[in-house]
Amino acid sequence: MRPSHFIFTLYASIALVGAKDQRVWPSERSDYRDGVTGTEVWRLTIDPEVEIIPDRIKEVFSPDGSKMLFRSKRNGAWHLYVMDANGSKITRVTSKPTIYGVWSRSGRSLICAPTVNNQNELHEVDVATFASRRFAGPFDAKMGKLGVSPDGTGVLFTRFIKQPEGEKQDVILSSFVNLDGTGFFDFKGETKHGRIGWIPGRMDIRRMKSSRQQYVLQPDGSGARLIGEGGHEFFTPDGKHMIICDPKGGDPTKWLGKCSAGIYDLATGKRRDVTQELTWLGTHPAISADGRYVAIDNAGHSYPGAVLIADLTGADPLRVLCYHHASWEAGHITHPTVHWSPDGTKLAFMSDKDSTNKKMGDMYLAVVKQPAAPLNPHVANNRTAGPLLTWQPAKEHHETKEYVVMRSVPSPRPNLQRVFLDRTGVFEEIAVVPVVDTLLTGEHLSTESTTIHVDSTKGFPKSGRLMIAGNHTMAAPEIVTYQDKTDTVFLNCQRGAEDTAPVMHWSGARIWSLSAMQFTDTNIPDRTRNYYYTVRAREHSSLISPYSRISNPAVLDSK
Repeated sequence: MRPSHFIFTLYASIALVGAKDQRVWPSERSDYRDGVTGTEVWRLTIDPEVEIIPDRIKEVFSPDGSKMLFRSKRNGAWHLYVMDANGSKITRVTSKPTIYGVWSRSGRSLICAPTVNNQNELHEVDVATFASRRFAGPFDAKMGKLGVSPDGTGVLFTRFIKQPEGEKQDVILSSFVNLDGTGFFDFKGETKHGRIGWIPGRMDIRRMKSSRQQYVLQPDGSGARLIGEGGHEFFTPDGKHMIICDPKGGDPTKWLGKCSAGIYDLATGKRRDVTQELTWLGTHPAISADGRYVAIDNAGHSYPGAVLIADLTGADPLRVLCYHHASWEAGHITHPTVHWSPDGTKLAFMSDKDSTNKKMGDMYLAVVKQPAAPLNPHVANNRTAGPLLTWQPAKEHHETKEYVVMRSVPSPRPNLQRVFLDRTGVFEEIAVVPVVDTLLTGEHLSTESTTIHVDSTKGFPKSGRLMIAGNHTMAAPEIVTYQDKTDTVFLNCQRGAEDTAPVMHWSGARIWSLSAMQFTDTNIPDRTRNYYYTVRAREHSSLISPYSRISNPAVLDSK
């Protein structure tokens, strides 16, 4: 099924056909409305070669939502690529053929496994400069999936170990190494083999390849504890529960909508059945950042397939977001593999619906909702420079790039009662205020520390208020005040301000300036009128929030 109608022009009708060393492609994005649901969908790639989301890494979007990661053969061999969240600037990041890769916790580099001189290595590649640093390897074995630890310091990875002739299949060996190259070890015993991945905030998970058993264990491989049997697992963002497609109510060999599903408590091992909530369960479920919704693809139910959103609480009805029409004729290359953006406003997926031979997948993105509006706009009056507008970020604001300030437009003529209305409900854009943020560096931030080391304090006021939270830090956001700063340090900090609690934050957590979320209006059109303000949040993807609530009036001296 073709798009019913376009709502944007095609950014680039045909991708440039370049040499094997080509690095950057223009945007290939075109937008349409789903012909059934009306959902806005972006087709992000049109290259005749295959594009695929690195399956099961759960990290298509960078931590701040500004970029998307995928792999492609458009250069002739598998390489890792990123594109801006609005679909522009498609860029090949790797210089050597690479299949597997994930974002670092800062989002400024990729951790990947390129092939160098017919052997595999582990590298960290700078997304901006393409500089590549080897920190482990070479390994003779073929590399498998990998994942960066929640604190950003280490990597779990797998290798395929060849078995003697006659053995059923190769063995997947699981290993760990720090990003500085130290601490390498292979897992032993019952946790030696299988797929691996980090639980948000703490331990790792392993699936035994042969038995599909899910174990929880410590990062050093000790303390293995069986949670459940099944596959296609996914964690809640707080790391306390996981969804498993399991054989409790179905055939354990059938994973395409014929199995049951359960949410397992990792502390107690107790299972809550969610088969009814996930009636249309396909494969590779993905849980939203707030832990409430599961995106599923209903692959194997019937053609055409759909991207669906199920509420784990059962409060909201099942939502058919859009139809992906993926055939799955080429396995994972044409599998939808849905992924949430950090704030839950978008879902990325793959499909071969526009492929001529049903074997070449492309990248798509469906808009789930608008970004959340900023909070608490307030005008401080009686200021020489002009009224000062301040606001707070929405609860979900990781993807916000900038804030759009809107000012009311008073009525130019009186109404029937001969009154000039100042608050008309009409607003005009008067300013764009960029988000000012940075990254926590050095050692993890303890609850007692009164100095905060960061990548840069550029753009931050000399003193002010900060919000600390990273989307890989499971702690609640913390507000901090500081009295001074250097180029890379905030000084004399008061932790846990404004009824928040001091908590430990991992290195790599994002820090926002709350003091920079303000605007002084120095260009009032008519000082005899009262003006009102509202603020909108704009994402890196260019999606924009609804208006915030309207501020109190800016009261001006009429003289």
